[in-house]
Amino acid sequence: MSKKSFLTLCAVTAIAVVLAVVAVLSGPRVRTSVQDNQPLFPNLIKNVDELKSVVIHHGGETTSLDWDGKMWRYRERANYPADGAKITNLVVTLARMTKLEPKTKQSDRYDRLELEDPNGKEAKSQQVMLIDRNGKELANVIIGKTRAMLGNQDGGTYIRFPADPQTWLARGELSPGKSAADWLQREIVDIKDVAIKTVRVTPPNGEKIVVFKADPTDRIYSVENLPKGMATPPNPLAADAYARVLANFTFDDVVPAASKTFPKEKTTTAVFEGFTGFKVNLDFMTEGDEAWVKLQGQAPPQRATPAAPEGVHVTDLRNDWDKTIADLNAKADGWVFRVPAFQVEALTRRMSDLLKKPEAAPSGVPQGFSQGRPPGG
Repeated sequence: MSKKSFLTLCAVTAIAVVLAVVAVLSGPRVRTSVQDNQPLFPNLIKNVDELKSVVIHHGGETTSLDWDGKMWRYRERANYPADGAKITNLVVTLARMTKLEPKTKQSDRYDRLELEDPNGKEAKSQQVMLIDRNGKELANVIIGKTRAMLGNQDGGTYIRFPADPQTWLARGELSPGKSAADWLQREIVDIKDVAIKTVRVTPPNGEKIVVFKADPTDRIYSVENLPKGMATPPNPLAADAYARVLANFTFDDVVPAASKTFPKEKTTTAVFEGFTGFKVNLDFMTEGDEAWVKLQGQAPPQRATPAAPEGVHVTDLRNDWDKTIADLNAKADGWVFRVPAFQVEALTRRMSDLLKKPEAAPSGVPQGFSQGRPPGG
């Protein structure tokens, strides 16, 4: 998200803040202090164009999100791009929050509201700081648990300011992300199986598996290197999973490529080739319960796009594959990603898995629909 878009949203929020206060004053509420319904940070919108960093402390960990003039970056992840939309949402929500009702001042009760010291290892609270380009704090608040409100009122969040023992119930729901995945731009690529012609998988033991479609209209993928004498695998859908690996391919964490090696004896390689000639090379390994990958794309040799066969969506074949591969490489070059295990589960399958007979479908369900998808779907 561009800084211009970010500032536009914040400007709109300034109007929303005024309207929200008017709505609050005209509706039922509990008045317990002359301070209630005041914005937590009255000057935030006025100074938001000076915002440089968003810093979050939680459980002894720190998340620092920095604006570099073009995009937001995650400092503790070697400045990998952060999700600008989520950062905008956090700042806008914080700007709209108003004091609603004072709560306890007793520190031994903070944990009931999840407002304990955010630096404790078991802390559920989060300290959020907004810092301008000169290092000055635009906002600094400890965020606790949220609370549902009655009627049509907005939800609430328990908060306290670090230098003040007073806690508050604030109007507005704010629950900042607590993991790296909550703040990173997580999608690497999204290539649907309809665009994949061939997948060649080589596990560490060297037992290659090659699945392919001769034509985009084929309903299922064939296995090229079946055992001698076997024309088709017992489970005709087993090979399809390889071609779906790159669909909505996301990650949970990222590290610089130089910090993680892929030993040959632990690495599975996969090469995905599209009908338009593009290629994606993927290396995959596991460390304990974690799955790690690195990717590199190769654009098609020419821009020519084949005519869309009957039954194939035109957009799947007329995709700008040069741009798709360029975007992939821009995100993946120089990085290694920790991905959800299900994302690469197919790459752990061996030929023996393809040769297993499929489980019987439930009574009344046609064969091939037992996994919740039609054959070749």
